[in-house]
Amino acid sequence: MLKICVVAQRVPFPPNKGEKLRTYHQIERLTQLGYQVEVLTLLESEKDKENVSALESHLNIRVTACKLASKARRYSWALLKGQPISVGAFYSEALQGALNQRLASNCDVVLLTASSLGYYIFESSEYGTTNCHILMDFMDVDSDKWKQYATSTKWPMRYIYQRESNKIRKLEKQACAEFLQTYLIADEEVSLFRRQVTDAKPVKVLGNGLDFDAFYPALSPPNNAAPHFLFTGVMDYKPNVDAVVWFVKSCWPKIISRFPDAIFTIAGMNPIAEVNTLASVDGVKVTGFVDDILPCFHEADTFVAPFRLARGVQNKVLQAAACKLPIVTTSMGAEGIAFASPSSMWIEDNENAFAQACINTIENRIESTSRATSAYEAIRAEYSWEQQLKPLEVTLSSL
Repeated sequence: MLKICVVAQRVPFPPNKGEKLRTYHQIERLTQLGYQVEVLTLLESEKDKENVSALESHLNIRVTACKLASKARRYSWALLKGQPISVGAFYSEALQGALNQRLASNCDVVLLTASSLGYYIFESSEYGTTNCHILMDFMDVDSDKWKQYATSTKWPMRYIYQRESNKIRKLEKQACAEFLQTYLIADEEVSLFRRQVTDAKPVKVLGNGLDFDAFYPALSPPNNAAPHFLFTGVMDYKPNVDAVVWFVKSCWPKIISRFPDAIFTIAGMNPIAEVNTLASVDGVKVTGFVDDILPCFHEADTFVAPFRLARGVQNKVLQAAACKLPIVTTSMGAEGIAFASPSSMWIEDNENAFAQACINTIENRIESTSRATSAYEAIRAEYSWEQQLKPLEVTLSSL
């Protein structure tokens, strides 16, 4: 059976955010299929050491974790080397050495879980002579994310983000050309990649699934005295911050004028000052870190996903669908979700239409239930991790 080395920017445990969740379930599925899996990852905090031990115990795998140098040292290194800042943010000489050893030994497959990790392969003294197959999970088109940041920010950050976009695009292009297989999270991302990066080689879709044991509907509808709206996410991540700030400033006043006692809960770790300031607005609550996010879904009447930045499939929208919540999102928040349509959720980009859709979810319970049920039935039918990770399984079975 193949020996697979998974390289992750962050310890993929607990699976409670974006890329950690995706990588964890990929590793879990590979172990279920009988592959011999090892993880190479990076340590950013003392807590990460506990998470490494928990991951090893939970999946019965070996994890090698390398400590990162200070941010100042890593970022300076990236600038001096002419590399993207995000390469420097996750570069460790110790991890480079560990990966070189795997490439030189009897490792069969290396699965990289972010575009910036491609640098480790191209920098390796073993690259070009190794018999190891290299797979890259881009997840999203990172170069486009940085491009979006550049267009929505003023100088000097505009220059920094544009530089990042240009340099990451070069890494993406090289990875697609030279690695055995590359993956993106949705058809829309593949189309974008072909337009903006390269169409030299096919990129496969490797979607996100959902753990239905972790996200499921409440036994009974919430009995709220006033409408309760919810957003979840890591609250120092720019697209999440932009989403809630726009919603509170542009949409919330219209909702409050209709429902004066309405509540909007922003649930998620690491809220920055700009997010915490929103708690001063009537009806807005900022929770910070939540041990168990499921009760937040069960206590809400409506889930909002007002995204205007970044791309890819929003896990939080999938989670809301699995909890059978009415969903109001922008077209960007619905991107890449196969069942996203007016029959399963409200999709609005205009602030007035978005606010009115939120109001409609409360005033028209029959329609809300109908759309939520449609989304729930679709996600249960199509979005298990086993189904979504089938392309990776097919690639490995061909080796």
